[in-house]
Amino acid sequence: MNENFSLKQIDEMSGREMFCVERLRTDVFVTEQKITLPELDDQDLDAVQVFLLNEDQTNALAASRVFKDQKLGWMFGRVAVNKAVRGQDYGKKMMIAIHKFLKEQKATEVTCHAQVSAQGFYEKLGYQVCGPEFDEGGIKHVLMKKKLV
Repeated sequence: MNENFSLKQIDEMSGREMFCVERLRTDVFVTEQKITLPELDDQDLDAVQVFLLNEDQTNALAASRVFKDQKLGWMFGRVAVNKAVRGQDYGKKMMIAIHKFLKEQKATEVTCHAQVSAQGFYEKLGYQVCGPEFDEGGIKHVLMKKKLV
């Protein structure tokens, strides 16, 4: 299977690509995690969507978004991996694609609001906690940063 992640702004995505990404995000954040905040928000209009579709382009295997925050600089969020392929390193491969993209943008660090349950995943990728736990959408998060070298 081709594991090259696509990086596109929403205006560059096909309707099928956007459908697959949004279906995955809804499955993970709304159906599984019961988050009641709006899944799509204005950040999606400016963010670069990072995603990998399955071979027949009917589902996203993994998806995220990357954007520049006015206060925190480069950030990523909405990291989701399809339940059917969890444990197969799609999350790690997506993060590598995000880091590569950010280095091409001359970014020196990246920040995320990591769910506490995913903190270990990010620590293995070199992220460090840089603040207290906080609630976002009813789920405990921590601010994490990574220096890009």
